[in-house]
Amino acid sequence: MFFQVGLLESIISALIPEMIQSFQISYGMASIMPFSFYLAFTMFCIPVGIAGNKYSPRKILFFALLFALVATLMFVIFLKYQTSAISLFIIGSASAMIQVTAVPLVRKVCGAENLAFHATLNQMMFGLGAFCSPVIYSWLTSNMVNGIHFFPINILLHIIPKGFEWTSAYWFFIPLLLSMMVMVVLMRFPNHETTNSSAPAKKNAYKELFRNKYVILYFFSLMIYLSGEQGIAAWMSKYFQDYHGLDPLTEGASRLSLYWLLLTVGCLGGMLLLKFFDSRKVLASLAVCAIITLFLALHGGTSVSKIAFPMVALFESVMWPIIMSLAFNSVTKHHEVLSGFMYTAAIGGALGTVIIGSMGDLYGLETSLHYPFLPLLVVLSVAFWAKPLVVNKTIGF
Repeated sequence: MFFQVGLLESIISALIPEMIQSFQISYGMASIMPFSFYLAFTMFCIPVGIAGNKYSPRKILFFALLFALVATLMFVIFLKYQTSAISLFIIGSASAMIQVTAVPLVRKVCGAENLAFHATLNQMMFGLGAFCSPVIYSWLTSNMVNGIHFFPINILLHIIPKGFEWTSAYWFFIPLLLSMMVMVVLMRFPNHETTNSSAPAKKNAYKELFRNKYVILYFFSLMIYLSGEQGIAAWMSKYFQDYHGLDPLTEGASRLSLYWLLLTVGCLGGMLLLKFFDSRKVLASLAVCAIITLFLALHGGTSVSKIAFPMVALFESVMWPIIMSLAFNSVTKHHEVLSGFMYTAAIGGALGTVIIGSMGDLYGLETSLHYPFLPLLVVLSVAFWAKPLVVNKTIGF
């Protein structure tokens, strides 16, 4: 499930240079694409968290995949800037349904003390999907542009208009979404216990959560962190094109793909570290490494930048799941509602792309890409003030 979300989310970053060219839009207008995705994600998180008290995970996940399927069809059939933004908004709402539903479900199945480990595993699957997405886009688009006639390229050549070959990846996602819908229908889920979903009960749940200062701090930390992570992913390919002369279809896509691959590989290393060290120590160490690597990416030459930019993802890989698990293990109840509220922090992904894109129009993209230093410093601070009620389970030496 997280693999599918990774596919749908990361492809947006790979397509930004193509959208700018096909739709003849500015950096700022291009940033509306990921903004619409994360805006929808943010708007739907709290309603989905509340719905989790009433409806079973199976129903929510099935309808999420159905919405994503409809939006994907919209994207590939109506090839217009406005329609693309609307379809990404719908896909963002579907992604919110999937991720908000999944975290309390994982906590219920695996236990609170194992949540950091399994949240990192989910992040790894997300990263794997995000890695595959630019690879699929580059392979399909390159073969279509070159007129290669073999399955499935020969079919795509007949249904995709010339100049819009970059939409081919979305055609590939359609059968994947259909297969996921079948899996959700056939999969076994734990028994779902409905809770009091009346208006006063919901209000009291939020009141209790908002009285906890750590809940608010974790929310803003997640929001600011994601603004940096997605800001780098969204503008990396365009940065390489503008400042290092790299083709976004080949070199740009491969750098972005490597970014997501290292995000995945980093999760494996992070899962191992979490078995031996407190998650807060892991978080602090990786934040420092990410800051150093980002500095090298922006101030090194082309060869250094090509390595350092994707390397930032290696150290970012476990930041989101660690902060999320610290938040969940800082409260004793209302985890479904908390999930909805915490995932509302995904608005940071929208803000980061807009901040960097808008600053890029004014001061240049290289200058605006210094913004992610701020989120990394915020992540570093979390390691010092976090006070979870349950710490991650470790293996003693």
